[in-house]
Amino acid sequence: MTLDPPWRGHGLAAVLACEAITRLMVGCRAIACSPGITDLSSQRLTDRCVWDRVNARIAQGWERLGFRLYRDNVYVLSPASQDLEEQRGTLRQHFAELGEIWRAEAP
Repeated sequence: MTLDPPWRGHGLAAVLACEAITRLMVGCRAIACSPGITDLSSQRLTDRCVWDRVNARIAQGWERLGFRLYRDNVYVLSPASQDLEEQRGTLRQHFAELGEIWRAEAP
């Protein structure tokens, strides 16, 4: 998934990823991802240190969902793990709070 720039940095990616994984994981034995920046058209991240820091933050978000580093930049999650379900409630609450803030600020 790719979020448009104005929507980035608010924790929406974790909320959306958690919901998508929960709906699609039925029957799966493992879920894998390779977290990082995919919007290569952006010229904002030309400094390697900034690029690495942003990618590390993205990986931390996946780890919060229960993904664990397998090797290189591949993270895996067992559908039997309770980490994802535990985070789901927290993320849904965060999403509701973001919605309330957005409604309050909308014209």
